[in-house]
Amino acid sequence: MKKIAFLLAVLFAGATLEAQVLSPQDDGLIPKSDIHYSQTRVVPYPHLRQDDMLWSKRQWERIFTLEKLNHPLYYPIQALPDRKSLFDVMKDAILSEGSITEVYDDDLFMRPLTMNEVGGRLFRIDTIRDNDDGTILAIDSIEIKSNNIVAWDVKSDWYFDKQRGELKSRIIGISPVIKDPQEGDIVNLFWVWFPDARQAFATNIAYNPNNNTRRLTFDQIFQMRYFNAVVTKEDNVYDREIKDYKINNPMEQLLESKRIRDDLRNREHDYWQF
Repeated sequence: MKKIAFLLAVLFAGATLEAQVLSPQDDGLIPKSDIHYSQTRVVPYPHLRQDDMLWSKRQWERIFTLEKLNHPLYYPIQALPDRKSLFDVMKDAILSEGSITEVYDDDLFMRPLTMNEVGGRLFRIDTIRDNDDGTILAIDSIEIKSNNIVAWDVKSDWYFDKQRGELKSRIIGISPVIKDPQEGDIVNLFWVWFPDARQAFATNIAYNPNNNTRRLTFDQIFQMRYFNAVVTKEDNVYDREIKDYKINNPMEQLLESKRIRDDLRNREHDYWQF
């Protein structure tokens, strides 16, 4: 019986190896057709009743792309065959694939942007004219690319679910932040309704520095909060950002952001104590 089982195992292994035909296009040990990243489905949020929300607070955070922990959201600058930067994923999903349609002018999500308006913010024409007679001297095209992204703004709601006994966060919107190549100001390009972008984020992978076999999708990165962010605003009666009352003092702004984080952590601890 042992010999028969061994022979069956060898035959099964041989058949498996024969069926798994690799080619240079697969670029790895597993055929691309067998890799499940492109077939990933979004894990739905658990049902949440209003009566179970013991407490909630809205926050705005900024994820700086040059921080080491946030590099998977920024690189690669040029798209590779197996992965792209978060900005390239979002841009292709809006303009090429059409899988992201909920794009808005600001974080209030009141004025939706058309595809032409989004394209106008990503591709610009800069005309240089003569000061005397207005003659066109040069025409330069400006395209916003991955290396222009300096940060990502995230708008999310923190809440304590008394049924599950946990403090959770749900992202509402996300926005690429650039340094305007013409004006030099730090501005938000547009805002995307995050639930509408989850499917596009779930089918694209980012680099995992710890294990190349277990790469994370962009949706997993945001759901697990595998990034470092600085709080720029907390819901308040004045509707003002931290920089509006901690003026011209970056250190005070960072300390205020840390205080808000600590208050959030302490609140969860207090609920558990209760």
